[in-house]
Amino acid sequence: MTPRWLSWARLRAVAPEACTVAALLAAVWGGLAAFIAWQRHEDAVDTLVAARRLALASQESIARRTDVIDSTLRLLRSVRERGYAEAVVTALAQAGADGPLFQIAFIGPDGRLLSSNLEPVTSRLDLSDREHFRIHADNPGRDELFVSLPLIGRASGKPSIQFSRRVGDAEGGFGGVMVASLDPRLLTELHAGMGDTRGTLSLYGTDGRLRARSPAGEAGLPPALEQRLAEAARRGDAGDLLPLPGETAPAIGAYARVPGRPLSVAVTFDRADAIARSAARRRLETGGALAVSLLVILGGIALGARRLRLARSHRDAANSREALRAAVEGISQGIVKFDPAGRVVLANRRAAEILCLPPAALAARPRLVDLIAAQHRRGEFGEEHPDFDRMLTIAPEEWTDISRLHVYERTRADGTVIEVRTHPLPDGGAVRTYTDVTERRAAEERARHFALHDPLTGLPNRLLLAQRLDAATRQGQPCAVLFLDLDRFKPVNDLFGHQTGDMLLRAVASRLRPELRPGDMLARLGGDEFAVMLPEAGEAAATALADRIVALVSAPFEIEGLVHGIGVSLGIALHPRHGLSGTQLLRAADAAMYRAKRAGKGTWVVYEDSMGEAAAEQLTLEQDVRDALRNREFFLAYQPVCDAASTRVLGFEALIRWRHARRGAVPPSVFIPAAERAGLIVAIGDWVLEAACAEAAGWPAPIRVAVNFSPPQFLLPDLCDRVRAVLRRTGLDASRLDVEVTEGLALADADIVLQNMRGLREMGVRISLDDFGTGNSSLSYLCRFPFDKLKIDRSFVLNLGDDDGSRAIVSSVLSLGRSLRMTVVAEGVETSLQLQALQCDQIQGYLLGRPLTPDQARALLAQQATLAAAA
Repeated sequence: MTPRWLSWARLRAVAPEACTVAALLAAVWGGLAAFIAWQRHEDAVDTLVAARRLALASQESIARRTDVIDSTLRLLRSVRERGYAEAVVTALAQAGADGPLFQIAFIGPDGRLLSSNLEPVTSRLDLSDREHFRIHADNPGRDELFVSLPLIGRASGKPSIQFSRRVGDAEGGFGGVMVASLDPRLLTELHAGMGDTRGTLSLYGTDGRLRARSPAGEAGLPPALEQRLAEAARRGDAGDLLPLPGETAPAIGAYARVPGRPLSVAVTFDRADAIARSAARRRLETGGALAVSLLVILGGIALGARRLRLARSHRDAANSREALRAAVEGISQGIVKFDPAGRVVLANRRAAEILCLPPAALAARPRLVDLIAAQHRRGEFGEEHPDFDRMLTIAPEEWTDISRLHVYERTRADGTVIEVRTHPLPDGGAVRTYTDVTERRAAEERARHFALHDPLTGLPNRLLLAQRLDAATRQGQPCAVLFLDLDRFKPVNDLFGHQTGDMLLRAVASRLRPELRPGDMLARLGGDEFAVMLPEAGEAAATALADRIVALVSAPFEIEGLVHGIGVSLGIALHPRHGLSGTQLLRAADAAMYRAKRAGKGTWVVYEDSMGEAAAEQLTLEQDVRDALRNREFFLAYQPVCDAASTRVLGFEALIRWRHARRGAVPPSVFIPAAERAGLIVAIGDWVLEAACAEAAGWPAPIRVAVNFSPPQFLLPDLCDRVRAVLRRTGLDASRLDVEVTEGLALADADIVLQNMRGLREMGVRISLDDFGTGNSSLSYLCRFPFDKLKIDRSFVLNLGDDDGSRAIVSSVLSLGRSLRMTVVAEGVETSLQLQALQCDQIQGYLLGRPLTPDQARALLAQQATLAAAA
C-alpha cells in the first residue's frame, strides 16, 4: 500500500519545485565542475611555463659548460697532434682534481691510459673496451664530441660522464682519445642553483639514453614517459610534454636539444603535484557547492511543503534563508545583494571584511549611497569612482540605472586593490561582488616593469626612455640626451664569453648610476649601447657629465679576477636646439656618437647640423641604391681565380659594380653599407646570385663561379630553397658554385647559419671563408662551420716582402689549411715575388688578371681552351 505522503496528487503538486531543484543542482555542480577544470588547466599551464623556463635555463647553462669542456679537449688535442706530448702531460698534471671536471686524460691508440691529471700514469691502464674509446677508434673518419653514459672511472674510482674527442696522428690517422671526466652530480648542482628545485631534470644523449638526472637519487621516470623523452632526444626535437590519454602517471614538462651539442635536456613535473596547490581551495569550493546544493534541496522541500501545508511554509522559508546565508558565507568573495531601492538585503561576512566595516553595519540594511559616502569620508575613493557625484545625489527610483553602470577598481592607501562588480537583477535590484585583486595587479605591474626595463642591468629600456623623452618634449622642457657606445667591448665578449660580457655591462651600469641626479634616467638601449636623459639640463651639465663618464668607463674593470680595459664614446643632443621630439634627439645623439667614434673614441661630441647633413646624404645614397636596384644599374665583373702552380684559370669571382649618372663609379665599400641600412642587401644578393649563375652556366665545365653572400642572407630560413631555385632556373650545376662569407659574419650564436651552411654543402655547393685574419678571427669557426676554402686577405699578401708578421701569418694560414684539408687562396697577388713566397693552392690578383667584363671572361676561357688543345 502506497504511503499517504507519497500519493500521486502530492507528487504532482510538488513537480514544479522538483524540476527547479534539479535544474539548480545541475547548474551548481556543472558550474563547479567547469570551474575546477579551469583551475586544473591553469595549474597545468603554470607548471608548463615553469618547465619551459627551467629547460631553457638548463639548456643555456649546459651549452656553456659543454663548450668549456670541448674547448679544453680541442686545445689539448691540438697540442698533442702538433707533437708536444710532454706539454700535454704537463698540462694534465697541473689540472686540479677538485670540482665537477675532476679528470682530464689521454688514451693512446691501443686503448691504454697514457696521461692523466690524477696521478702519474705508470700502469698503462687498459681502457680499450670503454665506449668513449671505441666510438672514436671504430669511426676514424668522424671528428665529433662524444658524451658517454654514466660509469665508474677505472683510474679515478668515481662516478663520471666522459666527454671525449678523437686525436689524430702525424699521418692523419687515429692517434688516440682525449677524455674529460665530469661528475654527474653537476646536474644536481645546476638544478639547485636555478632557484626552482621542483620536478626532475634529465640529460639525454643523441642515442636517447640517459646521461644524468637531478635530483641525484631520483627514481626512474615511468617507462612510457622515459621512452617519449628518449625518442625526442634521438630526433633532436624541442617541445612540450603533455599527458597522453590513458597514461597512468601523467607528467607535464618541456624538452629541447642543446644547440650544436650531442645532448638534450628535459624537465618533468608530476601533474598531480602541479594541481595539488589548489586542492584546499577546491575543497572549500566543493563545500560551498554542497552548502548551495543543500540550500536548493531545502528550498525545494520548503516550497513543496508550502503548497502542501501553508502553516509550515514560514518555518521552512526561514530555514532556507539561513541555509542561503551559510552558503554565501563560504564564498571567498564579498557579496552584497540590494533591493530595487538600493538597500542591503543580504551580505556575507567577507563583504564586511573587504569593506572594512563591522558586520552589524551591513546587518542594519543601509543604502548603497550611504555606504559609498562613508567610504568616501575615509578617503577610499579619491577620483577613481565613475560618476561619483551623481551616485551621491541619485534618487531611489533611479537606482536601476546606477546598478548597470560600472565595473571598476579602487586602490586603498595601504596598497590593497579592490574590484567592484555590479550584476543587475530582473526585479530591479542588484548583486555586488567585492574581490581583493591585489596579487593579480601586482603580477601585472611586474609584467609591466619587465616590459619597460632591461632584464640584464635592471635599467630602463629604449621604450621607457622614449616615453620619458616624448613627454618632456611635448611639455617643452629643456633636456639633454647622451648616447653612449662602449669601445673595445666586443673583443672582451668574444674572447671571454657572453657571461663575462654581461658582468661587464652590469659593472658599467653600476658605475654610472651614482653620477646621475634625482630625476635623471640611465637606460640600456641594447648590446653595448646606453643613453642618459638629463631633464632641465643644458650643454654645460651634459658635457660635464660626459667627461665624468669617459673617465669612469676608461678605468679598468676587474671581472672574476681578470682586469679588462674598455672605453666609451658619447654623442650629446639638446632639446629644443637639436630636435623637437624624442626620436629626433636620439637620432642626433647617435649621429654625434658616431662622429666621436671616428674622432678616435674615448671622447664626446655635441651634435652639429653638419652631422645631420651627413645623415641626409646617407638617406640620399640609400634612395639612389634603391633606384639602382629597381633600374638595373648594377653590373658584374669577373676576376680570375687561378691555379698557383700552372696559373691556369679555375674560375671567377663575381664582383658587383655600380656606375651612377651623377656620382660616377661608386665603390662597393660605399654602396654595400648603404644597401644594408636600407634593408636591400638580400634583394641585391639575390640579383647577384642569379646573374652570376646565369653567366657561369655558359662557361665550359668545370670552371666555377664564386659569389659573396652577406650576413643577412645566411639568416634567411629559406636560403637553401632560394639557391636551389636559382640553380634550377639557370641550369648551373651546384658543384660549380662557390659561396663566400666574411669573418665579419657573426656565426657563433646563429644556429640558422650553421643549418644553411650544411644545407648548401649537401647540395654540392662549396663554402669559402673570405678575408681570413682580418675580422673577428676565431679558430672555432673552422671547427664548427663546414668551410672548404680559406682566402688570405690581400693586406697580408701586399706586405709579404718587408713585414715579418705578415709572412708569419701567411705561413700559419697555409699550414692550418693543409692540416684541415682546406684549399687556400691568396688574394691581391700583384708581383712574381709574392707568387713565389706564397706556396698556396690558388691565387687572385692583378698579376694574373684584373676584373673582366663577361665578354672578356669568355674570351679568356676560349684562349685557354685553344692553348690546351695545342699542347
